[in-house]
Amino acid sequence: MSFLGTLLKPIFELMAGLIAIFYGVVHSYAGSIALLTITVMVVVSPLTYMSTKSMLEMQKIQPMIKELQRKYKNDKQALVEAQQALFKEHKVNPAGGCLPMLLQLPLLYVMYDVIRGLTNTIGAHHVSSPKYISHSTLLYTNLVKAGGAMYSFGINLALKVTSPHGSFAKALPFYVIVLISVALQYIQMNQITNKNPQAAQANKQAYYLNKFSPLIFGIIYLNIPVGVNVYFIVASIFRILQQEAMYRFDPALKAHASKAKEIKAEAKRNKATKGETDAEDTFIPRDKGQNKPPAKPVPKVNPRPKAGPSAGGTAGDRKDQPNAPTVRKGPVNRRQTKGSPGGKARPEPPNNRPIEGNDPEEKKKGA
Repeated sequence: MSFLGTLLKPIFELMAGLIAIFYGVVHSYAGSIALLTITVMVVVSPLTYMSTKSMLEMQKIQPMIKELQRKYKNDKQALVEAQQALFKEHKVNPAGGCLPMLLQLPLLYVMYDVIRGLTNTIGAHHVSSPKYISHSTLLYTNLVKAGGAMYSFGINLALKVTSPHGSFAKALPFYVIVLISVALQYIQMNQITNKNPQAAQANKQAYYLNKFSPLIFGIIYLNIPVGVNVYFIVASIFRILQQEAMYRFDPALKAHASKAKEIKAEAKRNKATKGETDAEDTFIPRDKGQNKPPAKPVPKVNPRPKAGPSAGGTAGDRKDQPNAPTVRKGPVNRRQTKGSPGGKARPEPPNNRPIEGNDPEEKKKGA
Protein backbone atom coordinates (compact mmCIF):
# COMPACT_ATOMS: atom_id res chain seq x y z
CA MET A 1 0.00 0.00 0.00
CA SER A 2 1.23 3.50 -0.85
CA PHE A 3 2.04 6.13 1.74
CA LEU A 4 -1.22 7.97 0.98
CA GLY A 5 -3.16 4.69 1.25
CA THR A 6 -1.54 3.96 4.62
CA LEU A 7 -2.35 7.47 5.80
CA LEU A 8 -6.00 7.23 4.72
CA LYS A 9 -6.53 3.59 5.77
CA PRO A 10 -8.67 4.56 8.81
CA ILE A 11 -10.99 6.51 6.48
CA PHE A 12 -11.15 3.55 4.09
CA GLU A 13 -12.12 1.24 6.94
CA LEU A 14 -14.74 3.72 8.16
CA MET A 15 -16.37 4.03 4.71
CA ALA A 16 -16.26 0.25 4.08
CA GLY A 17 -17.65 -0.42 7.55
CA LEU A 18 -20.61 1.91 6.87
CA ILE A 19 -21.29 0.18 3.56
CA ALA A 20 -21.25 -3.19 5.37
CA ILE A 21 -23.72 -1.89 7.97
CA PHE A 22 -26.11 -0.48 5.34
CA TYR A 23 -25.80 -3.66 3.23
CA GLY A 24 -26.91 -5.69 6.23
CA VAL A 25 -30.10 -3.57 6.26
CA VAL A 26 -31.00 -3.20 2.56
CA HIS A 27 -29.17 -6.24 1.08
CA SER A 28 -28.26 -4.18 -2.02
CA TYR A 29 -24.85 -2.95 -3.12
CA ALA A 30 -26.25 0.12 -4.87
CA GLY A 31 -28.58 0.83 -1.93
CA SER A 32 -25.77 0.59 0.62
CA ILE A 33 -23.57 2.95 -1.45
CA ALA A 34 -26.51 5.39 -1.73
CA LEU A 35 -27.05 5.35 2.05
CA LEU A 36 -23.34 5.93 2.60
CA THR A 37 -23.50 8.90 0.21
CA ILE A 38 -26.42 10.47 2.05
CA THR A 39 -24.58 10.05 5.34
CA VAL A 40 -21.46 11.77 4.00
CA MET A 41 -23.52 14.60 2.43
CA VAL A 42 -25.29 15.26 5.73
CA VAL A 43 -21.92 15.47 7.49
CA VAL A 44 -20.45 17.94 4.97
CA SER A 45 -23.66 19.95 4.47
CA PRO A 46 -22.49 22.71 6.88
CA LEU A 47 -19.47 23.22 4.63
CA THR A 48 -21.78 23.53 1.61
CA TYR A 49 -23.85 26.14 3.45
CA MET A 50 -20.71 28.05 4.44
CA SER A 51 -19.45 28.06 0.85
CA THR A 52 -22.78 29.47 -0.37
CA LYS A 53 -22.67 32.24 2.24
CA SER A 54 -19.08 32.95 1.25
CA MET A 55 -20.19 33.51 -2.34
CA LEU A 56 -22.74 36.05 -1.15
CA GLU A 57 -20.14 37.90 0.93
CA MET A 58 -17.83 37.98 -2.07
CA GLN A 59 -20.59 39.68 -4.02
CA LYS A 60 -21.08 42.33 -1.33
CA ILE A 61 -17.42 43.32 -1.16
CA GLN A 62 -16.89 43.22 -4.93
CA PRO A 63 -17.13 47.06 -5.29
CA MET A 64 -14.41 47.38 -2.62
CA ILE A 65 -12.21 44.91 -4.48
CA LYS A 66 -12.59 46.90 -7.70
CA GLU A 67 -11.68 50.08 -5.84
CA LEU A 68 -8.53 48.42 -4.49
CA GLN A 69 -7.64 47.23 -7.97
CA ARG A 70 -7.99 50.77 -9.27
CA LYS A 71 -5.98 52.21 -6.40
CA TYR A 72 -3.10 49.72 -6.56
CA LYS A 73 -3.12 48.98 -10.28
CA ASN A 74 0.64 49.60 -10.48
CA ASP A 75 1.60 47.77 -7.26
CA LYS A 76 0.61 44.09 -7.25
CA GLN A 77 2.16 43.35 -3.86
CA ALA A 78 0.21 46.15 -2.19
CA LEU A 79 -2.95 44.98 -3.95
CA VAL A 80 -2.56 41.42 -2.62
CA GLU A 81 -1.97 42.68 0.93
CA ALA A 82 -4.96 45.05 0.75
CA GLN A 83 -7.24 42.29 -0.55
CA GLN A 84 -6.14 39.88 2.17
CA ALA A 85 -6.87 42.53 4.80
CA LEU A 86 -10.31 43.09 3.25
CA PHE A 87 -11.10 39.36 3.26
CA LYS A 88 -9.99 39.09 6.88
CA GLU A 89 -12.09 42.10 7.91
CA HIS A 90 -15.26 40.70 6.33
CA LYS A 91 -14.41 37.05 7.19
CA VAL A 92 -14.55 35.93 3.56
CA ASN A 93 -12.66 33.04 2.02
CA PRO A 94 -12.11 33.59 -1.74
CA ALA A 95 -11.92 29.82 -2.29
CA GLY A 96 -15.08 29.23 -0.26
CA GLY A 97 -17.23 28.94 -3.38
CA CYS A 98 -14.93 26.19 -4.69
CA LEU A 99 -15.19 24.13 -1.50
CA PRO A 100 -17.88 21.65 -2.67
CA MET A 101 -15.85 20.90 -5.78
CA LEU A 102 -12.58 20.62 -3.87
CA LEU A 103 -14.13 18.15 -1.43
CA GLN A 104 -15.01 15.81 -4.29
CA LEU A 105 -11.37 15.11 -5.12
CA PRO A 106 -10.44 13.37 -1.81
CA LEU A 107 -13.87 11.70 -1.64
CA LEU A 108 -13.36 10.41 -5.15
CA TYR A 109 -10.06 8.83 -4.18
CA VAL A 110 -11.50 7.38 -0.97
CA MET A 111 -14.53 5.82 -2.67
CA TYR A 112 -12.40 4.46 -5.51
CA ASP A 113 -10.05 2.71 -3.11
CA VAL A 114 -12.91 1.43 -0.93
CA ILE A 115 -14.75 -0.17 -3.90
CA ARG A 116 -11.49 -1.59 -5.21
CA GLY A 117 -10.73 -3.00 -1.74
CA LEU A 118 -14.16 -4.62 -1.39
CA THR A 119 -13.83 -6.33 -4.78
CA ASN A 120 -10.20 -7.35 -4.26
CA THR A 121 -9.15 -10.78 -5.56
CA ILE A 122 -5.95 -12.76 -5.02
CA GLY A 123 -4.17 -15.60 -6.77
CA ALA A 124 -4.29 -16.90 -10.32
CA HIS A 125 -7.86 -18.05 -9.85
CA HIS A 126 -8.97 -14.57 -8.67
CA VAL A 127 -10.28 -15.69 -5.31
CA SER A 128 -12.29 -12.91 -3.65
CA SER A 129 -10.62 -11.34 -0.61
CA PRO A 130 -12.49 -8.15 0.44
CA LYS A 131 -10.50 -5.56 2.36
CA TYR A 132 -11.37 -2.98 5.03
CA ILE A 133 -14.38 -4.93 6.45
CA SER A 134 -14.83 -7.62 9.07
CA HIS A 135 -15.08 -11.24 7.91
CA SER A 136 -18.19 -11.68 10.03
CA THR A 137 -20.29 -9.21 8.02
CA LEU A 138 -22.91 -10.23 5.48
CA LEU A 139 -21.22 -8.02 2.90
CA TYR A 140 -17.97 -9.98 3.20
CA THR A 141 -19.76 -13.34 2.90
CA ASN A 142 -21.73 -12.36 -0.22
CA LEU A 143 -18.71 -10.78 -1.93
CA VAL A 144 -16.72 -13.99 -1.43
CA LYS A 145 -19.58 -16.07 -2.85
CA ALA A 146 -19.89 -13.75 -5.88
CA GLY A 147 -16.16 -13.80 -6.57
CA GLY A 148 -15.79 -10.09 -5.89
CA ALA A 149 -18.66 -9.04 -8.16
CA MET A 150 -21.14 -6.40 -6.92
CA TYR A 151 -24.26 -6.94 -8.99
CA SER A 152 -27.15 -4.48 -8.70
CA PHE A 153 -29.90 -4.17 -11.32
CA GLY A 154 -27.92 -6.56 -13.52
CA ILE A 155 -24.79 -4.38 -13.53
CA ASN A 156 -21.50 -5.30 -11.87
CA LEU A 157 -20.63 -2.15 -9.93
CA ALA A 158 -17.04 -3.31 -9.60
CA LEU A 159 -16.39 -2.90 -13.35
CA LYS A 160 -15.41 0.27 -15.24
CA VAL A 161 -16.66 1.63 -18.53
CA THR A 162 -13.29 0.73 -20.05
CA SER A 163 -13.43 -2.86 -18.72
CA PRO A 164 -14.04 -5.70 -21.21
CA HIS A 165 -17.80 -6.22 -21.59
CA GLY A 166 -17.98 -8.49 -24.63
CA SER A 167 -20.39 -6.30 -26.62
CA PHE A 168 -21.53 -2.72 -26.88
CA ALA A 169 -25.01 -3.66 -25.63
CA LYS A 170 -23.51 -4.91 -22.36
CA ALA A 171 -21.30 -1.80 -22.07
CA LEU A 172 -24.15 0.64 -22.81
CA PRO A 173 -25.55 0.76 -19.22
CA PHE A 174 -22.10 1.76 -17.97
CA TYR A 175 -21.97 4.68 -20.42
CA VAL A 176 -25.48 5.73 -19.38
CA ILE A 177 -24.43 5.84 -15.71
CA VAL A 178 -21.44 8.06 -16.57
CA LEU A 179 -23.65 10.42 -18.64
CA ILE A 180 -26.15 10.67 -15.79
CA SER A 181 -23.32 11.51 -13.38
CA VAL A 182 -22.02 14.32 -15.63
CA ALA A 183 -25.50 15.68 -16.39
CA LEU A 184 -26.50 15.88 -12.72
CA GLN A 185 -23.23 17.57 -11.84
CA TYR A 186 -23.78 20.14 -14.59
CA ILE A 187 -27.34 20.80 -13.34
CA GLN A 188 -25.99 21.32 -9.84
CA MET A 189 -23.35 23.83 -11.01
CA ASN A 190 -25.85 25.62 -13.23
CA GLN A 191 -28.23 25.92 -10.28
CA ILE A 192 -25.55 27.72 -8.27
CA THR A 193 -24.79 30.11 -11.13
CA ASN A 194 -28.46 30.94 -11.77
CA LYS A 195 -29.17 31.71 -8.12
CA ASN A 196 -25.91 33.62 -7.63
CA PRO A 197 -25.09 35.25 -11.00
CA GLN A 198 -23.38 38.28 -9.50
CA ALA A 199 -21.50 36.24 -6.91
CA ALA A 200 -20.33 33.86 -9.61
CA GLN A 201 -19.07 36.78 -11.70
CA ALA A 202 -17.41 38.29 -8.64
CA ASN A 203 -15.46 35.10 -7.94
CA LYS A 204 -14.14 34.17 -11.38
CA GLN A 205 -11.98 31.39 -9.98
CA ALA A 206 -14.95 29.54 -8.52
CA TYR A 207 -17.07 30.33 -11.57
CA TYR A 208 -14.74 28.69 -14.09
CA LEU A 209 -14.02 25.76 -11.74
CA ASN A 210 -17.73 25.04 -11.40
CA LYS A 211 -18.31 25.49 -15.14
CA PHE A 212 -15.68 23.07 -16.42
CA SER A 213 -15.43 20.60 -13.54
CA PRO A 214 -18.25 18.31 -14.85
CA LEU A 215 -16.27 17.72 -18.04
CA ILE A 216 -13.08 17.00 -16.09
CA PHE A 217 -14.86 14.58 -13.78
CA GLY A 218 -16.60 12.98 -16.78
CA ILE A 219 -13.22 11.89 -18.11
CA ILE A 220 -12.30 10.51 -14.69
CA TYR A 221 -15.60 8.61 -14.39
CA LEU A 222 -14.71 6.53 -17.44
CA ASN A 223 -11.82 4.86 -15.57
CA ILE A 224 -13.34 4.16 -12.16
CA PRO A 225 -15.80 1.48 -11.00
CA VAL A 226 -19.41 2.43 -11.68
CA GLY A 227 -20.07 1.91 -7.97
CA VAL A 228 -18.19 5.18 -7.44
CA ASN A 229 -20.42 6.78 -10.10
CA VAL A 230 -23.43 5.67 -8.09
CA TYR A 231 -21.93 7.54 -5.15
CA PHE A 232 -21.61 10.77 -7.17
CA ILE A 233 -25.07 10.44 -8.74
CA VAL A 234 -26.65 10.33 -5.30
CA ALA A 235 -24.34 13.13 -4.09
CA SER A 236 -25.42 15.43 -6.96
CA ILE A 237 -29.11 14.75 -6.33
CA PHE A 238 -28.62 15.47 -2.64
CA ARG A 239 -26.84 18.78 -3.33
CA ILE A 240 -29.48 19.90 -5.82
CA LEU A 241 -32.23 19.31 -3.25
CA GLN A 242 -30.14 20.86 -0.48
CA GLN A 243 -29.45 24.04 -2.44
CA GLU A 244 -33.11 24.36 -3.37
CA ALA A 245 -34.10 24.04 0.30
CA MET A 246 -31.44 26.56 1.36
CA TYR A 247 -32.66 29.23 -1.05
CA ARG A 248 -36.27 28.55 -0.14
CA PHE A 249 -36.10 28.58 3.67
CA ASP A 250 -33.04 30.67 4.58
CA PRO A 251 -34.20 34.36 4.73
CA ALA A 252 -30.90 35.83 3.52
CA LEU A 253 -30.50 33.36 0.68
CA LYS A 254 -34.17 33.63 -0.26
CA ALA A 255 -33.95 37.43 -0.53
CA HIS A 256 -30.77 37.15 -2.52
CA ALA A 257 -32.27 34.61 -4.93
CA SER A 258 -35.33 36.81 -5.42
CA LYS A 259 -33.15 39.83 -6.17
CA ALA A 260 -30.98 37.82 -8.55
CA LYS A 261 -34.12 36.63 -10.33
CA GLU A 262 -35.33 40.23 -10.75
CA ILE A 263 -31.94 41.32 -12.08
CA LYS A 264 -31.93 38.46 -14.56
CA ALA A 265 -35.49 39.27 -15.72
CA GLU A 266 -34.61 42.96 -16.07
CA ALA A 267 -31.53 42.13 -18.14
CA LYS A 268 -33.68 39.90 -20.34
CA ARG A 269 -36.24 42.70 -20.85
CA ASN A 270 -33.50 45.20 -21.66
CA LYS A 271 -32.04 42.81 -24.19
CA ALA A 272 -35.45 42.31 -25.81
CA THR A 273 -36.07 46.07 -25.87
CA LYS A 274 -32.70 46.69 -27.44
CA GLY A 275 -33.46 44.12 -30.12
CA GLU A 276 -36.77 45.81 -30.94
CA THR A 277 -35.09 49.22 -31.09
CA ASP A 278 -32.46 47.91 -33.47
CA ALA A 279 -35.18 46.46 -35.67
CA GLU A 280 -37.04 49.80 -35.77
CA ASP A 281 -33.86 51.64 -36.68
CA THR A 282 -33.28 49.39 -39.68
CA PHE A 283 -36.95 49.53 -40.87
CA ILE A 284 -37.71 52.12 -43.58
CA PRO A 285 -41.47 52.78 -43.92
CA ARG A 286 -42.93 53.04 -47.46
CA ASP A 287 -45.54 55.56 -48.52
CA LYS A 288 -48.64 54.53 -50.39
CA GLY A 289 -47.73 53.43 -53.88
CA GLN A 290 -44.05 53.20 -53.06
CA ASN A 291 -44.09 49.46 -53.66
CA LYS A 292 -44.60 50.12 -57.37
CA PRO A 293 -41.57 49.60 -59.59
CA PRO A 294 -39.53 52.76 -60.14
CA ALA A 295 -40.21 54.80 -63.27
CA LYS A 296 -37.88 54.50 -66.23
CA PRO A 297 -35.13 57.12 -66.27
CA VAL A 298 -35.81 60.16 -68.52
CA PRO A 299 -33.34 60.27 -71.41
CA LYS A 300 -31.03 63.23 -71.47
CA VAL A 301 -31.81 65.90 -74.07
CA ASN A 302 -28.87 66.79 -76.29
CA PRO A 303 -27.96 70.45 -76.13
CA ARG A 304 -28.80 72.66 -79.10
CA PRO A 305 -26.08 72.62 -81.77
CA LYS A 306 -24.06 75.68 -82.44
CA ALA A 307 -24.79 77.61 -85.63
CA GLY A 308 -22.76 76.28 -88.60
CA PRO A 309 -21.61 78.02 -91.77
CA SER A 310 -25.16 78.24 -93.16
CA ALA A 311 -28.22 79.53 -91.40
CA GLY A 312 -30.07 76.22 -91.41
CA GLY A 313 -27.17 73.83 -91.52
CA THR A 314 -26.94 70.90 -93.92
CA ALA A 315 -28.71 67.60 -94.09
CA GLY A 316 -25.60 65.95 -92.79
CA ASP A 317 -25.65 68.25 -89.82
CA ARG A 318 -29.27 67.31 -89.09
CA LYS A 319 -28.49 63.65 -89.49
CA ASP A 320 -25.83 63.93 -86.83
CA GLN A 321 -28.31 65.78 -84.63
CA PRO A 322 -31.76 64.39 -85.56
CA ASN A 323 -33.53 65.71 -82.48
CA ALA A 324 -31.96 69.13 -82.47
CA PRO A 325 -34.31 71.89 -83.66
CA THR A 326 -33.16 74.15 -86.49
CA VAL A 327 -32.74 77.77 -85.51
CA ARG A 328 -33.11 80.42 -88.25
CA LYS A 329 -32.49 84.09 -88.06
CA GLY A 330 -33.88 86.70 -90.40
CA PRO A 331 -36.47 86.24 -93.21
CA VAL A 332 -37.34 82.77 -94.39
CA ASN A 333 -36.23 81.86 -97.95
CA ARG A 334 -38.67 79.38 -99.59
CA ARG A 335 -36.54 79.02 -102.68
CA GLN A 336 -34.42 76.06 -103.40
CA THR A 337 -31.58 75.89 -101.00
CA LYS A 338 -28.26 75.00 -102.44
CA GLY A 339 -27.38 71.50 -101.49
CA SER A 340 -30.99 70.48 -100.80
CA PRO A 341 -31.82 66.99 -102.08
CA GLY A 342 -34.21 66.81 -105.10
CA GLY A 343 -34.03 70.52 -105.70
CA LYS A 344 -37.04 71.11 -103.52
CA ALA A 345 -37.38 73.79 -100.97
CA ARG A 346 -36.86 72.63 -97.43
CA PRO A 347 -40.07 72.98 -95.39
CA GLU A 348 -40.05 75.22 -92.42
CA PRO A 349 -40.39 73.56 -89.01
CA PRO A 350 -43.75 74.39 -87.43
CA ASN A 351 -42.23 76.02 -84.42
CA ASN A 352 -40.31 78.54 -86.58
CA ARG A 353 -43.18 79.53 -88.96
CA PRO A 354 -43.39 83.37 -89.13
CA ILE A 355 -46.45 85.13 -87.88
CA GLU A 356 -49.06 85.73 -90.56
CA GLY A 357 -48.69 89.14 -92.16
CA ASN A 358 -45.04 89.59 -91.34
CA ASP A 359 -43.59 87.37 -94.12
CA PRO A 360 -41.59 89.53 -96.64
CA GLU A 361 -42.31 87.13 -99.56
CA GLU A 362 -46.07 87.42 -99.07
CA LYS A 363 -45.73 91.15 -99.15
CA LYS A 364 -43.92 90.97 -102.55
CA LYS A 365 -46.63 88.75 -104.07
CA GLY A 366 -49.30 91.08 -102.84
CA ALA A 367 -47.51 94.03 -104.41
